[in-house]
Amino acid sequence: MLPRRTRAWFLLLAGLAWATASIGAAVPTPQPVDTGRYLVGAVMCPLWHDGSRWGAIAHFPEREPLLGWYDEGDPEVTDWEIKWAVDHGISFFLSCWYRAAGSVAEPAVRPALDHWIRDGLPRSRHREHFKFALMWENANKTFSAPTNEQDFLTKLVPFWIETCFRRPDYLVIDGKPVFSVYNQDRFVAELGGEAPARAALEQMRLACVRAGFKGLHLLGQYSWGRPPELERQAARITRLGFDASWAYHWPTFTGAFGGNLRPTGPEAIAAQERLWLAQSRPHVLTLSMGWDEEPWKFRYSKVQWRLTPAEFKVLAQKAKALLDERPGRSLENRLVLLDNWNEFGEGHYLFPTREHGFGYLDAVREVFAPDAPAHSDVIPADIGAAPYDSAYHAWLRENPPRSKD
Repeated sequence: MLPRRTRAWFLLLAGLAWATASIGAAVPTPQPVDTGRYLVGAVMCPLWHDGSRWGAIAHFPEREPLLGWYDEGDPEVTDWEIKWAVDHGISFFLSCWYRAAGSVAEPAVRPALDHWIRDGLPRSRHREHFKFALMWENANKTFSAPTNEQDFLTKLVPFWIETCFRRPDYLVIDGKPVFSVYNQDRFVAELGGEAPARAALEQMRLACVRAGFKGLHLLGQYSWGRPPELERQAARITRLGFDASWAYHWPTFTGAFGGNLRPTGPEAIAAQERLWLAQSRPHVLTLSMGWDEEPWKFRYSKVQWRLTPAEFKVLAQKAKALLDERPGRSLENRLVLLDNWNEFGEGHYLFPTREHGFGYLDAVREVFAPDAPAHSDVIPADIGAAPYDSAYHAWLRENPPRSKD
């Protein structure tokens, strides 16, 4: 038998180990709900890692997430994200993927802002309940490196296949990974024209087949310009051989509101309906809940609008009614994209916050999983979980707010 003191230390250490494991495993297991033939996903922008970007958002306390000013690289944060998404019918994120600026000449591909894909999701305990897909954000001014035909085919495509597409948590539909390109005009310019750009995308499909997949689902994004410009972009996406188009956001950048900087909820719903119906098909529907980028100092638009959770439910009902009229299992009839999961700076987010709680997620659940049983949402405070804002407070200590004096 162990000496009494040794046993005491053993029990203490065992107790600490149990407590640590209990804290780490505290996030409740997701309870998936049935969304029928629809696969509902949310666009996700991985901006919230080192604490620095929360400084601007903190001036708008109503936007504070119910996880606090969190760190996306923390796998327990990802556990909560998966829990909250899956419980409300969202089964994947279409995550922005950035290539570090100035890195093209480097021998290996160097991503930027990949903490969620690299750290958060792979180490999450609930990752088996969730999928992700990539939207290559190839036009960002801060996190974007140019490409060319050789670079695209010999570096980028193999990188995506080996580090993402082969992962068990990557979104693969009918044996084909789902992948999106953000800016088609930029891609065409860098590849040297539509013909080489189309050929490069076809080579990407063939590379996926050689890797053991049945092909590749290619999505092309556009969301800016008045209708003639939208039609031009849609036509180019078709000529390039994409399987379907979609919009990162509707309808702020389409002139839908004229000179009105404060459109109402009903006006925003009606504008999105018109855009859904006007796009050349195949086109995957996007449901946008608002745009208000005051924290980013109106960098892109001074137009501000926001659907309430009740209004967002109306929008979702209209989208589902439209999709219900489309038979078949093509990609445009199965996918639904929600704008956005966590773009707190641009003012379009479904993530639970102090202002609206789970209102937007409840709207998604009620529309796309109407037969799901009643449930109660759990937040970290309910189970005594520690705050997730250490990275933000570390940044604050290095960057204290300036006195107004």
